[in-house]
Parts: sequence; structure tokens; C-alpha cells
Amino acid sequence: MAFRTIIAFIRSEREARRVIGAARLIASSSERTHIIGLYTIPSPIVYADPTGFADTTLFEAHEQRHKENSQAIAALFKAKMAKGTISHEFRIVRSESSSPSAGVTQSALRADIIIAGQPDPDDPDSVNDVTDPLVMESGRPVLFVPYKTALPEKIDRVVVAFNGKREASRAAFDSLPLLLKAEGVDIVWVDPKKSIDPNVDIPGTPLSDALRRHGVNVNPHIIESHGESTDKILRRRIAENNASLFVMGAYSQSRLKEWVFGGVTSSIMADMPCLTLMSR
Repeated sequence: MAFRTIIAFIRSEREARRVIGAARLIASSSERTHIIGLYTIPSPIVYADPTGFADTTLFEAHEQRHKENSQAIAALFKAKMAKGTISHEFRIVRSESSSPSAGVTQSALRADIIIAGQPDPDDPDSVNDVTDPLVMESGRPVLFVPYKTALPEKIDRVVVAFNGKREASRAAFDSLPLLLKAEGVDIVWVDPKKSIDPNVDIPGTPLSDALRRHGVNVNPHIIESHGESTDKILRRRIAENNASLFVMGAYSQSRLKEWVFGGVTSSIMADMPCLTLMSR
């Protein structure tokens, strides 16, 4: 089992290095694996001048900037990928909205997984946050590459956050190609509700058993929070395991609740401790 078609969504030269590196990291050595480098040109927001006409200079500047950016990224992508034997191509597409994510979601219909960089506040071209629309609208798992931490040499230790909900279960199965290659996978469930199934002694056991049947070396862990936030508990587990990948379902509660009360998804998106795969 492997990801065969991988989209590497790239917005800047600075972001390109980590996104391309992550794509090569998860790509199978099989000749059937194909990496698509993708640059999207968002629709320009053009304002009218004092006479009521559209200011064409803004449009021209927008086009020139993205032309130069896309050409530089395409050259970097091709140079990096030429060092290996993985099949690849680079595409430049136009987004129907002012957000570049719209162009990605259309391309994602023909892919297994999307790789994208976590927004970097020090990189003007990748500072815009497109994490939400990628996860919510693409219909594909998204592997986010943090800007603070270095890429691991291999994905050997994985932490999977589980809460008994659909999003978490989907993320676990979406990440199977990576879980199968890992030396160890910990499924962590914080404060699980008591199961109504009398045949289930330990919460999370059915998921662990299902993954184990695929050949995943998995261990379930039940943790009582005693008032500590789930986010802190998961981060501590990731640090203790020196995990190279964190897997979670995105927005198991509504985005409004996350915005008002805070939540694990929002916290992880803002500060990613390692490579993070999200599904919804």
C-alpha cells in the first residue's frame, strides 16, 4: 500500500524546499508513484480608481509577481526532483477565487494526498493561512510540513490522536501507507467515554485491531487528563516518543466552537510539533 499520486502544493521558494523534501520522504520507490508540484495563481482583487475604472496596474503587477514566482519554484522543483528517479511534473493552475487553495482542491480530485507547508509568518508568499480550506474542502488527507522543525530522515514513530469520532478514524486509515512503514504507532485517546459495547474492554481497541490486521505495529494508550488540556497531553506524548509524524482528525467539534473555546485542531495548526497529517 502506498500513495501513488502526491500533490506538493508550493507557494514560495522558501516553502518549496520543505514541501518537496516531505513529498520525496513519503513517496514509494515504486515506478508508479508520481509527484505533482503545484503552484496556483489566485484571482486578483482589483479595485477601482477614483474615476470608477479598474486599476489595471494592480492586475499587471499581480500577474508579473506570480509569473516570476511560479517560474522560480518550477525550476527549483525540477532541479530537486531530477536528483532521484521518482516520476514527477510541475503544474501552474489558476484559482477561481482570491485564495490559492481553490486551485488545489480541483487538482486534489485526482490525487491520493496533498502536501502543504504550514504558513510561515516570516515568508510573505506563504504567510496566508490556507490550512482550513485544504482540510475542509479537498476531500483528501493533507500532510502539513512545519516551518520550525527539520524534516526527519524517515517516519519511524507515529502518534495518532483518537477520540472515537469519524474524523479521527478516517485520519487513521488515510495514513495507512505511512503507518505500515513505521516502527511503532501509538494511538492516544484522552478521557474516553465508557464504551456501550460490553465486548470492548479498552476504548480504541477496535481501531487498534483493525490497523493491526493491516500489519501496523500499533499500541493503544488511554490517558486520563485530570484537568490538563488534550493539546498539552498530545504534545507531551509526541515529544516523549520523538515522533516524526502526528495524525489527527480535523475539527471533530465545529469550527465555531474551536474559534470560541479553542481546540486541538486550531492549536496544532498554529504550532505544529512535527509532520502532521489531517483528514476530515
